[in-house]
Amino acid sequence: MSDEQAPELAARAAALLNDAESAVAGATDRDALAAVRARLVGKRGAVKDLQRAISALPKEARRAAGQSVNVVARQVQALIDARREALEAAAGDGPLDPTFDPTWPGAVSPRGSLHPVTLILDEIRAIFTRLGFDEVSGPEIEDAWHNFDALNIPAGHPARERSDQFYVEGDRLIRSQTSTVQIRVMETNEPPLRVFAPGRVYRPETVDATHLYAFHQVEGLMVGEDVTFVDLKGCLLTFVQSLFGPDVEIRFRPSYFPFTEVSAELDVRRADGEWMEVLGCGMVHPDVLTGVGYDAERYTGFAFGVGLERLAMRRWQLGDIRLLEENDVRFLSQFG
Repeated sequence: MSDEQAPELAARAAALLNDAESAVAGATDRDALAAVRARLVGKRGAVKDLQRAISALPKEARRAAGQSVNVVARQVQALIDARREALEAAAGDGPLDPTFDPTWPGAVSPRGSLHPVTLILDEIRAIFTRLGFDEVSGPEIEDAWHNFDALNIPAGHPARERSDQFYVEGDRLIRSQTSTVQIRVMETNEPPLRVFAPGRVYRPETVDATHLYAFHQVEGLMVGEDVTFVDLKGCLLTFVQSLFGPDVEIRFRPSYFPFTEVSAELDVRRADGEWMEVLGCGMVHPDVLTGVGYDAERYTGFAFGVGLERLAMRRWQLGDIRLLEENDVRFLSQFG
């Protein structure tokens, strides 16, 4: 742009201001005003065009031209602001509305709530943290080594049948237990250790009042010198009483798991008097310790896996586990 074009820029600015006055005055509602604003002062509006043109002026003319354009830009914005306030006042919903009282509380949107499984998990985290356990996690897609072999479940075992697992490709599957995490932890850490691992697990179960095919577990593991079954019972007793109160009725029943020896299941009595199994537990099998490189003559340990949905059923006296998966707002809104 030459020196002769500087006056041309000033003329364009004056014309823009005249156009803005008529266009803003002609905007009869907020939508029309928004369109005028975009055309005049938007990112691709007339004011931006003027500002870009300044860079083409000779260096000595840019400062004065910039000041002139900025004055016009402020005047145009002032016209738009004044028109907006007038439209809001006319509509009765703007800051000039005499019925508006800023001291009144605002409208409160409905507040959501935490899922009962999340609530029970938060309590479990707090309990095991107090007991000195560290939280760990692992992948949901596992290989056969971590889901089976390292847990003393050899090839040909019925638990590895494709009808009993969710295989995704080859020997890879969606984990059927959080016990896989204890293997990963022991592979990379030396004893002593105390960890708990919450996570989702998957089994092709027939869905009924007490079973789901996708549910949540918390795996617990403690390994060290002279760890005994008495330590396991003491830990789980503290856990269950912390969760349900000191008067909760529990019982240990002998059981079998390939990765523990001795093995047991822990039941709690429901409000209807029936017993409900909530976790399996036992002393870590020596073969499992040896498989991850531990000295099974020196170290012992215990492990347990607890189902969170089962605990939620006992905690809130639910008669059907499927309530926890149906996303019924009438049910979920009861939990704060």
